[in-house]
Amino acid sequence: MSIDALVAEVADSLGLENAQPLTQGGQKLVLTGVLAGTRAVAKVILIPEGDSSDEVITRAEREVELLGAVDSPHVVKVLTDAVEIGGARPAICWAEEQLSGEDLGQLLDPCWSEEDVWSLLTDVAGGLYACHELAVVHRDLSPGNVRRTDDGTFVLMDPGLARHLEKTALTGVFQPGTPGFMSPEHVLGGSPLPASDVFVLGVLAFRVLTGRLPIAVGAGGDEYLTRLRDDVIPDVSTVGTGISVGLAEIINTCLEKQPARRYLDGEELVAEIGRVRP
Repeated sequence: MSIDALVAEVADSLGLENAQPLTQGGQKLVLTGVLAGTRAVAKVILIPEGDSSDEVITRAEREVELLGAVDSPHVVKVLTDAVEIGGARPAICWAEEQLSGEDLGQLLDPCWSEEDVWSLLTDVAGGLYACHELAVVHRDLSPGNVRRTDDGTFVLMDPGLARHLEKTALTGVFQPGTPGFMSPEHVLGGSPLPASDVFVLGVLAFRVLTGRLPIAVGAGGDEYLTRLRDDVIPDVSTVGTGISVGLAEIINTCLEKQPARRYLDGEELVAEIGRVRP
């Protein structure tokens, strides 16, 4: 099936007007268009042949299910159900709101002001609160999965690798993550917790505030995981200069190696930010 034919079939299945390809990579295609008068993006996952096809469908349906259940201005909104399309190239697709702005991966440098870091912490903690309230752990809170919109709001995206703590049969036990932006629980044998998302939010805040990661990635994945498990994380105030006591306290607590010593979930972090933020 040609791209034009696939775009036309997705647009017809979702009711997406003026559909145009936005990005394409691997088995994923993203379209932009208008749905019921609202700017939207359609995510299209090509279904591979073989044993992995059911997993691809389940993961896509899970992402849509999670997004549909979460109600927060800091989590991207899903606009349709997941729809399977047939033809010569089977796929599964759905529509989400189209967010303005840029992903954090494009905004990591230069170092941010404290006010911008506070905004990142506040907004993403609010999104995590909404997820954790449903017993959902994001598990891949990397820069590519957080967007700063044009009005300065931070929004969580792509919970497709999330794990529902009460539905492990659906989401599995595989521990995804992006090197540099993982928690100690990502190391083989660990278990995902809401506090794991809190840790990675601490990593994001540390990175944009200081220009470096609290745990260096190194040359290989195994080396990074060993460091993540064993290395002592520096006090953020010893890495950056002029960092306020309250902000350093929040980030350092997020980055405690033992989950029980961190903020246990988004709700607890939101409350502490409300108490400490100037």
